[in-house]
Amino acid sequence: MSGFRLQPVQIGPLRVEWPTFLAPMAGYTDGAFRSLCLEQGCGAVVTEMVSAQGLVRDHERTGHYLDTWGDEHPLGVQIYGSEPGAMATAAAKIAALKKFDFLDVNAGCPMPKIRNRGDGAGLMRDPAKMAEIVRQVVAAVAGALPVTLKTRIGWCADTINVMETTAGVEAAGAQAIFLHGRVASVRHSGPADWDLIAEVKRARKVPVIGNGGVKAPEDVFRMVAETGVDGVMVGRAVLGDPWWFRDLRDLAAGREPRMPAVDEVRATIREHLRREMDLMARRGKRELKLGAELTACLVLRPHLVRYLRGFRGFGALARTLEERVDAATLLGRVDEVLASGRKCEAPENGQGSAS
Repeated sequence: MSGFRLQPVQIGPLRVEWPTFLAPMAGYTDGAFRSLCLEQGCGAVVTEMVSAQGLVRDHERTGHYLDTWGDEHPLGVQIYGSEPGAMATAAAKIAALKKFDFLDVNAGCPMPKIRNRGDGAGLMRDPAKMAEIVRQVVAAVAGALPVTLKTRIGWCADTINVMETTAGVEAAGAQAIFLHGRVASVRHSGPADWDLIAEVKRARKVPVIGNGGVKAPEDVFRMVAETGVDGVMVGRAVLGDPWWFRDLRDLAAGREPRMPAVDEVRATIREHLRREMDLMARRGKRELKLGAELTACLVLRPHLVRYLRGFRGFGALARTLEERVDAATLLGRVDEVLASGRKCEAPENGQGSAS
């Protein structure tokens, strides 16, 4: 697929030149990780999902999900909830901030604690309410930023209603649809139905962004070619690998992707932690009982599992990740893992390769 270029996508007034989107992922896609992905070539990013009720109530912790790091653009904010009025009020508050490029309605989160109360993927069981939420959110932002929606093909294999739900939200004013090709009940297991994504794309007038089943950068081009989607959203495949987006750009330019050198991994982990500490320093002492540094180290833990799982010494670090340690201690342990070398490389003089 080398030399294959993606075409810019127009989402209302927003033009995304390179339509590859980082999916919203709870516990991962805060400003620190989003900004790293943008720097490596990601076309647009989205916040972790934000509770509309939390925003309506001015909940301090919820408000921090809107924190950004550096100049993050294009940047979408994703909200979730099942009460149209609350979703509209939250949307109006977000629009007033004038810091986001689009607003996404979550109608696809498959986590039981979300979907079982009617939020996220639970909205797929009530297409009329899903459309009404979009209608009220669109009215609330009053053209200040485009409204999009992320959903799945259905609740379960027996209730695949994506043609109905996407028709409803398009009529309600959604200006793009992010579509995951699995039903909610299977969460992220099994194959994604790209044929159905293609069917939705043919039926809708607004841009459709495909999601699900994208693992390697080559899959982006394959999905576009097979389904005709206007762009691709990728999630778990890039965790611990912001260079994934660089590889994608390299493939498009006809260049051979390259594995990041160990020194590059080290520098990225250190920078990631620095950005986490900067984000945590903005929070109040009441919220951060452990302080900014220790909290940032804890936030980095799930990322470290992804960054370092390909190194021989990762097991030793994994056994200590539950410990509360300062930045210097944590980074020292990271250096020990990096020095062990990658599992796919032959040791040199008893040590791992440095590249």
